Amino acid sequence: MSYKRTAVFAAGLVAAPAFAADITIYGTVNVDVESVEATGAANPGQDFKSRSRVTSNSSNIGFRGTEELGAGLKAFFQVESQVNVDDGTSSGFWASRNSGVGLLGNWGQFILGQWDSPYKVATVRIDPTGDVGIGGYSGIIGSSGATTAGQGGSNFAQRASFERRISNVVQYWTPTWGGVSARFAYGATDSSLGSASTGVAESTGLKPQLFAGNVAYENGPFYATLAYEQHNDFQSLNTLLGAAPSKGKDQGWKAGVAYRFLQSFTVGAVFEHLEYKADNINGLGELKRKVDNWYVSARYETGPHNFALAYGHKGNDKLSGAGLSELPDSQAYQITARYAYSFSKRTQLYALATRITNESNAMQNFGNSPITPTTLFRDPARGADPTGYGVGMIHTF
Repeated sequence: MSYKRTAVFAAGLVAAPAFAADITIYGTVNVDVESVEATGAANPGQDFKSRSRVTSNSSNIGFRGTEELGAGLKAFFQVESQVNVDDGTSSGFWASRNSGVGLLGNWGQFILGQWDSPYKVATVRIDPTGDVGIGGYSGIIGSSGATTAGQGGSNFAQRASFERRISNVVQYWTPTWGGVSARFAYGATDSSLGSASTGVAESTGLKPQLFAGNVAYENGPFYATLAYEQHNDFQSLNTLLGAAPSKGKDQGWKAGVAYRFLQSFTVGAVFEHLEYKADNINGLGELKRKVDNWYVSARYETGPHNFALAYGHKGNDKLSGAGLSELPDSQAYQITARYAYSFSKRTQLYALATRITNESNAMQNFGNSPITPTTLFRDPARGADPTGYGVGMIHTF
């Protein structure tokens, strides 16, 4: 449920014409108390011992509005911001989530600003958590957790992730025809180029860019989708191996399907194939990394009760070129269980448990609120198994 407020700016105070506009204020506050740990590292001294914390799970507040322009055309805007209600920090607060301006009509809509990638949104509904909190499926799907970053990003996790909110984006969404709809996005290089903080120096000639799209079909209880995303010159493998910058292309494909039985039981599945390619690793030539991931979920709802169980699997890292080959013992598995009780459509209590099991050369972490700042392959904490339990509350307005 959202609240509408009329913002009236009094002209008399500044000797300017007055105007009024309807603005919808909305948001979500999702907070839980958790116990988390990551033990079993290849180097036992790098274990992350059990501790408790309170986490603000993608809590947010937003403002949106539209203006009728005539002939079926509307202008719209949205400014959505993260709210860290657990500790009150405000870094990156304003417009840190889906924010932009655009036009919409019977031909569809386009957006300029920052928005979730079509690749990300294609399958997020198959995750019972909506990919929010430590149980989110981005612990497996999308490679390295959910991220918001300019094209390329500044570290391996940001450069490798396909579960991302795109900065500096142009998006187009089609209308729905017979249950079929599609989204397309382009992420511009923008300030990534020439920025020392992102490691994309002007002298490299690299211009990180992103292209993404999805197509979805929904008919009653059935939903199916295909999605693709391409990253040009993100340097994920160069960053991973501490190599000099080079051109390259990373690609992700995934398919998802969900079906709801008898209005109460929903099952879903996602399959994903990721490929990373660097054109040159320190003079040793081209290097490729390939990973296959999959995820299944089941959810049962009866009255105010909601039960969910999910399982994800990350495959071995298959490396080729630059003198490298398949990395053994690099698989990972995540299992999540969740129970929720809804007092109303806006207020819910929940409890969850999740565990990621990493083989000795894997370092998957919680996709949201990770508990260690680790880097795959090079970090001594690889092989540790993140485990978490939480009890929390969600309120939307």
